[in-house]
Amino acid sequence: MVHDDEVTNLKESIKNFNNLSSIEKKNLIESIEMLWLNAGIKKKKKDINIKTQDNENIVRIRQLLAAAWSEDLKE
Repeated sequence: MVHDDEVTNLKESIKNFNNLSSIEKKNLIESIEMLWLNAGIKKKKKDINIKTQDNENIVRIRQLLAAAWSEDLKE
């Protein structure tokens, strides 16, 4: 019955991961919407200072890929 416990723990772990990734996906969507709105406001300004934050962009891409992978896993 140890095997059944391990399988149950694994299932619970996957469900927990999916729940956490759903929350992260929601947060990312809200962040993207805020960035989009912020970009719209900045676009109206004449002087736009664009600062490249490569590390933050890489982290954001990784988060989006993780959320997409999790969604594929749910199917």
